[in-house]
Amino acid sequence: MTDPLISIIMITYNHAPYISEAIEGVLQQKTDFPFELVIGEDCSTDGTREIVFEYQKKYPEIIRVITSDKNVGMKANSVRTKKVLRGKYVAFCEGDDYWHNPGKLQLQTEYMENHPECGVTHSNFDIFIGESNKIVKDYIGFRKFEVPRKMNIYDILDDCGIGFWIRTCTAMVRRDQYERLTYADPYLYQSGHFLMGDEQLWAEISLTSEVIFFPEAMATYRILGESASHSNNPIKKAVFNRSASELKLYLCDKHKLPAEFRRKMEHVWFEHSLRLAFLQKNKDLALEIKKKKQNFTYKDWLRYYGARNSMCHYLFRLIDYIRSLFGNELHIG
Repeated sequence: MTDPLISIIMITYNHAPYISEAIEGVLQQKTDFPFELVIGEDCSTDGTREIVFEYQKKYPEIIRVITSDKNVGMKANSVRTKKVLRGKYVAFCEGDDYWHNPGKLQLQTEYMENHPECGVTHSNFDIFIGESNKIVKDYIGFRKFEVPRKMNIYDILDDCGIGFWIRTCTAMVRRDQYERLTYADPYLYQSGHFLMGDEQLWAEISLTSEVIFFPEAMATYRILGESASHSNNPIKKAVFNRSASELKLYLCDKHKLPAEFRRKMEHVWFEHSLRLAFLQKNKDLALEIKKKKQNFTYKDWLRYYGARNSMCHYLFRLIDYIRSLFGNELHIG
């Protein structure tokens, strides 16, 4: 194979209903340069493995499969797949997402080739909602989000102030930056301590390069019931949100971001941590937050005592439920 200009990394495990659409979205890309698709297949048990190898046999000049004789887990699968990428640029598409715009790679690559100051390009996207089998087109426009054309680390860590995350399936980065950052801080990128997989990458690249947003919807992000970042389980949601806020505090300290911004991120960490303490009835965590946070709000006190006393916990949840019937719940849990 001619050395590819782009390496697409696709991590997959038990994505049999979706993996063909993900692969076809890559294969349909219209480019004037070569690219490779590197699939990290983690010993799926639902037929994904067989589908992936069939595509590799059909397109050996494009597709490589990285696998093993046993399941290694999401983080290790991602790390081993990253190690074999060859392109100047890296694009991402997990096995349950897909690219619906055949010009995605060409558009992003041309921009990055002509703008060496750019380290990340990303785009608008559609969302496929598995529970209702519906697609929300132009998600940014649908939500009326105003996403900055150029994003800095404060936009990224503060979710642009509107709860907007860069969707991994839309992003492209320079491989040299990607490798340098991920190997320089194994705790941040490889340990699995933080549940968010990529926000730290966009944030750190933004310190030395531009992060550019394209308003075109070029990929489809699929929401499928339970995952690390999406769950109907309130405890799982709280665990993820606390981990995300912990990541942001880590980056604030690592890069010595302004104290005022750090306090804002710390407030978010307090909020998610105390909510988790309430949901888990975790006395120790509640006490830890009490010692660290100077001023408690009315809701903070409810969560604190609800975490430390089972009777209070169930009473507050009942009150919250009754209030929700009238559309004014406190969202204690």
